[in-house]
Amino acid sequence: MRLLLACGLALIPLSAMATPPTDSIDFRLEEQRWEHRLLFVFAASDTSEALVRQEKAFAEHDAGFRDRDLLLFTVTGSDWGTRRLVPGTDPQPLTEAAARRLRDRFGVAPDAFRIVLVGKDGTEKRRDAEPVTARSIFDTIDAMPMRQREMQESGGG
Repeated sequence: MRLLLACGLALIPLSAMATPPTDSIDFRLEEQRWEHRLLFVFAASDTSEALVRQEKAFAEHDAGFRDRDLLLFTVTGSDWGTRRLVPGTDPQPLTEAAARRLRDRFGVAPDAFRIVLVGKDGTEKRRDAEPVTARSIFDTIDAMPMRQREMQESGGG
């Protein structure tokens, strides 16, 4: 009986590892069109110096991200990525296929650092090779005609 129990317990981690996480997001760029602005941060690894600096630059700017309907994506290496509704929220993992599609779509090598801003119309609005400030991203968005209309309609501009 003990042998059966030990064998059964030993199989649990293997079966758990064989099943991909069900909460991974198979993100597709076209599904966000007219819904959200998207900010992609590509880095070689989750410990890269540029990524750490970038995350610090976005910290405590959740309200600015929310106000601008801006989702934050981080893609590291060749096939790992996450989505955050704003910088301070827990990351949701992307599927490996989604992370690879994003790298391919924006032509970013796995060892490169890039920031890519995509507007609600689905087109690339800005690309940077170094970390940027949240204010700089917000200024780019706030200058867009659609954002100008949003601010006027909400009484903010």
